Amino acid sequence: MKTAQWTAVLVLALMVGGISFVSVYLGDRGSDSSEAVQPSAPATLSFPFKSFPREFAPQFTEKIQTTEVGHRGYQDYWFVNDSGQDIPVGLNEKGCTCSEVEITVAPPSWMPHLVQSAVTQALQQPPRGLENLAILAATCDRAYQFPELPDAEKTVLTKELSARAIVPAGAVGRVRLSWRQEQVKPLRTYADLWMGQRGGPASARLETNVRISAPLEVNKELTINAVNERELEKMEKGQRGWIICFSLTRPTFHIKAELLHDWPRTAQSDPVEVGEPIPLSSVDLRRLEAKQEAMRDLTALSGYRIPVTVRAKARDGTPMEWGRFHRVVQLSSSDPGIDPVQVQVTGEVIGDISMTGDEGGTINLGPFPRRHGTHSQVNLDTDEKGIDLELDMTRKPKYLNVTLSAPQELAGHRSWVLRVEVPPNAARGEFPRADNPDYRDSAIYVKTKGGKSGTSLRSMRIPVKGVANEG
Repeated sequence: MKTAQWTAVLVLALMVGGISFVSVYLGDRGSDSSEAVQPSAPATLSFPFKSFPREFAPQFTEKIQTTEVGHRGYQDYWFVNDSGQDIPVGLNEKGCTCSEVEITVAPPSWMPHLVQSAVTQALQQPPRGLENLAILAATCDRAYQFPELPDAEKTVLTKELSARAIVPAGAVGRVRLSWRQEQVKPLRTYADLWMGQRGGPASARLETNVRISAPLEVNKELTINAVNERELEKMEKGQRGWIICFSLTRPTFHIKAELLHDWPRTAQSDPVEVGEPIPLSSVDLRRLEAKQEAMRDLTALSGYRIPVTVRAKARDGTPMEWGRFHRVVQLSSSDPGIDPVQVQVTGEVIGDISMTGDEGGTINLGPFPRRHGTHSQVNLDTDEKGIDLELDMTRKPKYLNVTLSAPQELAGHRSWVLRVEVPPNAARGEFPRADNPDYRDSAIYVKTKGGKSGTSLRSMRIPVKGVANEG
């Protein structure tokens, strides 16, 4: 079998077997005169792969490597010096100040280990008939690593001319490009090497795309599907949504989920409940990657799904409020490096009172100059006879003035005008927002009186949002 055919067989075997290899490099290329090295060509190192993630074919594209914020990550680029002469190697430039470039020449004793291990992984049998094989470099599967080389064998490359390495003829080794970032971001970095002499014709640009990630990934907003109160009363398990959290950097982690209760709610009086986190299986993680476009090139290592359930009544019998509801679920961990994260949970329970005159059950005041203030009004309507409304002033935000008109009746239909005002200089910035308790639950609460059985003492929540600008 020809050299080129052996290469194709090995690469195909690696792809089909699901094992990602750095390369196959075959020697004795002189049998094909078209491949002969020209005498005038500069001496260079042979890098089978210079860019990661690699794209063998659309169906075999590698996933992007992820590194946790504040941790060191690296990518190895294996090489062989088959030029027949020693080659000086140095650094022209690197992609960012967070990167470090080092070069290591492997001891001669590593050659059989590299060849035997890699070929056995590829073909599940000892290599035979590969007398011309010069190197089959190490696998990129980080669960299968060759031992670290001693520090004495490493040379850190800088732009200083003296910080160079001499790679002997016939040597095998690697360039390691490492990085450490303190913020979540995509990172594209590289090492541009000179070979032979700085400014000469021989060079190599080694590149990698990396995702710098937080240890915990979670969507900070969860919207539970709207439900009619009568339907909710029939649901034995309530109306449910799921918080999905996962890690791209940690094979395991612990998570705790708790509902933060604003006065006057307590765990006993709140119809919204948070369940115990349920670990995601490997199948769940793969489905998560396939479902989210932003996850297509990433690998989720571990995760949980956390149920958030809306019930018709709390444990002490308190009924669920009508209108748009809002809760805050805090995720925390006993593992070092994982900071608490708050998830905003919203939804709607449709009851006997409806609101007209604004958007989606919310009073939107929009942006306004805080020195002038602003105001708006909406109508609250019902066809339920005998029902009456009153403002719950104990839960009114400090920066809002609120009035509710007397009811107007027409053919059994009752209507109230709810007027909301932000006085001059009473509010600052965007509301609602989670970083300030005064603005966290930006809403008006209206209590019901009278009406049919079960309606009395009901509460309706009407969110208010806006931005009080300094201009």
